[in-house]
Formats: sequence, C-alpha cells, structure tokens
Amino acid sequence: MKLPDPTVIRTDVLVVGGGLGGVRAALRAQELGADVTVVEKAVISRAGPMTYVHSQFAPYKLLEGDELRQWMEEFVVGANYLADQEWLEVYLREAYFRVQELVHMGVPYVRDEQGRLKYSLVRGHKVGTTLGADGRATMEVLRRELTRRRVRLIEKVMVNDLLTTDGRHPTRDRICGAVGFHVRTGEPYLFLAKAVILNTGPFYPKIHYAYVDHCTGEGHAMAFRAGAELAGMEFAQYAAWSYFNRQFFTPGQAKIQGIGARFVNALGEEFMPRYDPIWGNFSGLFQVARAIATENLEGRGPCFVDMRHCSDEDLAVLYKVVPTLERAFKEFDIDPKKDLLRVDPFILIGTGSSSGVRVDLWSRASLPGLFAVGTCTHLPIMMTGISGSSLSTFSNVGGYRAGEKAAEIARQMAHHPPHDPQQVKELIAGFCAPLSRRGQTRPCDIWMAIGEVTAEAGFALFKNEARIARTRDRLREIRHMLLPRVTAPDVHELVKANEVANYLQMAEVACEAMLARKESRGELIRADYPYQDNDDWLRWIIVRRQGEGEGLSLSFWDLPYDRYPIPPKRGKVPLTFPIPEEYRVAPEAASERSMERRGA
Repeated sequence: MKLPDPTVIRTDVLVVGGGLGGVRAALRAQELGADVTVVEKAVISRAGPMTYVHSQFAPYKLLEGDELRQWMEEFVVGANYLADQEWLEVYLREAYFRVQELVHMGVPYVRDEQGRLKYSLVRGHKVGTTLGADGRATMEVLRRELTRRRVRLIEKVMVNDLLTTDGRHPTRDRICGAVGFHVRTGEPYLFLAKAVILNTGPFYPKIHYAYVDHCTGEGHAMAFRAGAELAGMEFAQYAAWSYFNRQFFTPGQAKIQGIGARFVNALGEEFMPRYDPIWGNFSGLFQVARAIATENLEGRGPCFVDMRHCSDEDLAVLYKVVPTLERAFKEFDIDPKKDLLRVDPFILIGTGSSSGVRVDLWSRASLPGLFAVGTCTHLPIMMTGISGSSLSTFSNVGGYRAGEKAAEIARQMAHHPPHDPQQVKELIAGFCAPLSRRGQTRPCDIWMAIGEVTAEAGFALFKNEARIARTRDRLREIRHMLLPRVTAPDVHELVKANEVANYLQMAEVACEAMLARKESRGELIRADYPYQDNDDWLRWIIVRRQGEGEGLSLSFWDLPYDRYPIPPKRGKVPLTFPIPEEYRVAPEAASERSMERRGA
C-alpha cells in the first residue's frame, strides 16, 4: 500500500488524547489565545479511561491549614509515603476550583433531594470526598465545550511518535511536533507544534476488559523513545476484582467499595482487614485482587463481594453514576440486596496507580516542549497509592496547568521550531513496515505470547529477581524474534501491530524498574524482599533511554522529606500477604541464580 504525503497541520499547542486532562489542557490554552489542536485515537466520550470513571475526587471547599494537612496525610499514607507532597499540596488546593468549573460547564454530578452536590467516600479515602458522575456524560459535556469554542478536533488518528528539532531519538534538543495515522484510512499526519501535551492514558495489554484495549502505551513509548524520563514503572501492575460470577465485568469497583461493600470468603469470613489492617474493605484494587487470589490459593475460596447490607439510597446513587452495573445486574438476574456476587481477580503488567512520564508542577516533562497529564504520567500525588477517584481530578488539575504553561511557551515563540524532514520519512516508514511483510504472524499472536509470559502465577503474584529477569528476557525475545515477523494486510492490523510494539517496549522497561527496587511496596510485591523499607527506599526510580540503541539508564530521586510537612514512618514494615514456601527465595540466592543464567 502506497501512502500519500502527510497532511500537514501547524498549531501552537498539540494535545494528543481527548480525555479529561487533554480537553482541559486544550480549553485552558485556547482561553489564553493559543491555536490548539486536539488529536484523539478514537472518538471523544466513546473510549478511554474517563468513559469508565464514575466518581471524581472533589474537596467540598478550599482546603487550608490543619484540614489541608489532614487531607494530605491521607494521600501520603495511601501512597505508601511516595507521594510528592509539593505536587499534592498544589493538587488539593486547586482541585476544588477545577471541579467547580466542571459544575458550571454542566457536568451532571449527583445531587441530594435539596439539589445540593452530594459528596461521598470511595476506596482509599476516609476523609477526602468525591462527586459521582457518569464518565461518558462528563466527556459529552467537555466535547460540546470544545465545539463551542471551536477548538480544532481530529479524531480516529493515532499519534505514534514525537518529532525533535535535531531529528534524533533520543533528542538533545526539544520536541517540535508529532506524526500520526488515521486508524481507518492510514492517511499520515504531520503535526508541527510549539508545545505538545500528551494525554494518552495508561498502558495495558489487549485483554478485552473495560476500556483497556484502547490504551496500549503510545504516550509512554513515544516519550521514552524521544528521551523523556519515566518514573514509577516498577509499579506497573494492574489488577481488578470485578469479574462477577465468572460471567461479566463492570466498572464501579471504587464506588462499590465506597458504599460499604464487604469482601468475604467461602467460610463467610471478612478477610480484607487481615491483609490491609489500615484500609480493610476500602483497600486498593491490587491489594483486593491479591487478597482474593491468596484466599483461593489457601483453600478458602471462592470469594464474594457482599452488598446485601447497603442502603437502597446508596445503591440508587451507584446505579446513577454506573448505569452499566445496573444493566448487568438486570441482565444476569442479580439482586445485590439478596445475592452474594462471586469475584475473581486478574493481575498483569500495566498501569496501576502510577507508571509514566515524569512531570513537574506545571505538567512539564523532562524534554523542552513536551507536557504530559493524567494517567500517562507517574501520578506524583499518589505514585503507588490506592485512591479510587483521584486520577480523574489529577487529569483535571494537571491538564489545566499544562494548557496554561503551553500557551505561555507558544506566545513567547515567534515561529514554529524547525523539524527534520528525514525524521518524518523514517517514522512513517517504521510505522508502515508491517504492510510490506509477507507471512502469517498477526498482532494477536504477539498478544497471546505476551499473556503466556506475564500471566504465570510465580511472576504475577510472587516476584523475585530471577522471575522478573526471566520474564523480561522472554518479552525481549518476543520483541526481537516474533515482532519483526508481524504482517498487516490492512490499516486495521497495522494499527494493532504498532500498539503491541509500544506495549512490549514499556513492559520491558517495567521489568527493569522492578528489578531495581529492592523492597515490596504498593503494587510491587517481591518474595525476595518481603517488606516495605522506609529507611532506604523512600525514593523514585527514574528511567531514561540511553543512546540510539536499546540501552536505558536508571537513576534515583530521594524524596526531600526535610522540607515535606508530613513525615514518614521509618523502618521496615513486613508484608501482610503470606508467601507460600515454594515461592520464598532469599535475595542472595535469587541474585546468584540470575548471574548463573546470564553467564550461561
């Protein structure tokens, strides 16, 4: 297939991804006079994480003084003490205003009988409040606002690589645009911009769960290839527990926990307080999924979620903000007031609470001209946390800040920065390479191979140095041996081929970061380091591509607790999750085995 010359679009600010953070960035930049273009891989309000969101973190007033400190402390503890408290203070101070702006735009938040906004709790919060709203309805409102303000919107275009002024990956200069392709026609696009804002969402394998098939890591991968710093990649473990009765999935996990649902095993025992004494049934997705898996392994399964005691009022609010849940219950003839629902978990390499582009207080990445917002960032407010609704509001706050700073940069530049035409040709050729291959290997074959490698219980549940290294090496083998054979008979398969290539690259990076963290914390559980180490590991692992090959560099950022208001609890905290004897390996033994294998 011979592709036409790319359609060239010049813009002050290019926003890649039309979720809450991207739209908020676009609206703010446009408000400040910038020419803005939003590019969305699918259709705004019909794909991505925000279509799955049912509640948004929302302080009921401007937080100050002791109250602000109390809310901050909840996040810091929930984030296993890895939250950036300077970012967190910005977030908590601005969240009220950003949410109120959405209220004025017309987002249909749940209200009480008097018409007042109805604030409530969800997973991971005993103090911080949220507002319920169907995510798709929220994005419909924001889409209308984009249209009303005449922001340029280009949908069904997948942006896969960033342009650099020196034509190099990784760059020694700045970002100056991006290259994309229409997901139906294959038409290439060349976007030239003074600033680029990534809002591409999290990264997952294609597992046909919720929105995740759409989010395979384009933003993470393109930023990494261009030379941007990533952080939190060792916590790239996604888990969910809402596979009900082995029949169907639904959204609403945080809200179900928020109305007081209990997790019980086959013996009728409420088991979450045993695994998470602080949060219990309000614990994070990963902790709940792992606890269910452990109960099953130790013979106390299957496990259930119990909502029989929840009030009719709470269930009504749940159905209002998660309408797909009510429809599923009706379709499968379930009455949560009478029936226990069996729950089965899954755990895989993908975005949990953090893992992404490292950003500063203005959502700037480490490369000039590049910003990132939402779940394609390292989520500094929680890093490896359990908050059930803070992600969408972080997109809201971070997007607003990114749009403001990007518009300022664009205003200061009289002309677009130069780009390298040869780089454009090479990136287009690389994206389209599967079209010219002949063979029977398809992207689905790569996804199957990835699943076989990463779903193995020893790696998913009981990591140690040898298992992580083995998984990394097997992923690398897939990328080197199998991926180059992938063919694409049409544009649809071409898009899938590039999606799996992006995911593979990020999964490898995640394994390297997992190897570097010598403790267990949050989503990363290491059988060879069965404790959280608050003496030596209150630090972030920073990953960056090194040179034009496949090398990467690892560095560390120790959290500046000397200037943070919330102090950590020092010492080593043992895991509350039991590790079966056959999976326990001493760090020294794991290291020796890994060295022997590498030598062989």
